[in-house]
Amino acid sequence: MKITIENKEAKFLLRIADTALILGQRVAELCSNGPFLEEDIAQSNISLDLFGRAEELYKIIAKIEGDKYTADDYVFHRNEREYFNLKLVEQPNEDFAWTIARQYMHDVYVQEVFSQFQSSSNEELAGLSAKVLKEIRYSYLHSKDWMMRLGLGTEESHRRLQDAVSHLRKFVEEIFNWDELDREYYQDCDKIKSNWESEVNATLDACNITREDIPSQSMRDYRDGFHSEHIGHLLSIMQYLPRAYPDAKW
Repeated sequence: MKITIENKEAKFLLRIADTALILGQRVAELCSNGPFLEEDIAQSNISLDLFGRAEELYKIIAKIEGDKYTADDYVFHRNEREYFNLKLVEQPNEDFAWTIARQYMHDVYVQEVFSQFQSSSNEELAGLSAKVLKEIRYSYLHSKDWMMRLGLGTEESHRRLQDAVSHLRKFVEEIFNWDELDREYYQDCDKIKSNWESEVNATLDACNITREDIPSQSMRDYRDGFHSEHIGHLLSIMQYLPRAYPDAKW
């Protein structure tokens, strides 16, 4: 099945939906693998919120595109170059500090994104955003609390968080390389970037995490369907059953 997206708004929203889906898959990998029971449950709930957010966005995309495809089609029948998620969210769960740093950087970003979507001319997207912001707020408070606990905890927890932030920050630059779709469908691109930098820098300072200068990256942009080496492995697991048994009824 070759899935093509024609509408500009649908192409733009696909980026947001794919980012939620891929991060949801990454966080779902922690189910039964959390550091302790309460955190295992918290991560599982965050994952479910991300999957639910992605599904609703795919439904909106499908409607914009004339219902040519279903939400499941978008999820299970596209290859890696047809996904348009941030590279940040496809990075693996190297350890708990990586998981938290990745989630925090994402949460700060999407909190501003869905705040702007509340004023969207697309009534379904505006309505969804009010619900989504409550979920994002929970995830943001959770990830920020852990940033502080790890950064101000033991020497080992601080070192691990520093390593995570130093590595993951190189995947942030592409977020703010706005193109014409971003500038058309976001109310204020510059506000997204300035709010992200202000919030994240304040938190990193508070938990004694340094920010090394990161040279400009030569990586191709996620908006063109370019990814890190991790996305193929992730999709092979996520898409295996519906591709292996396309006629199965669940």
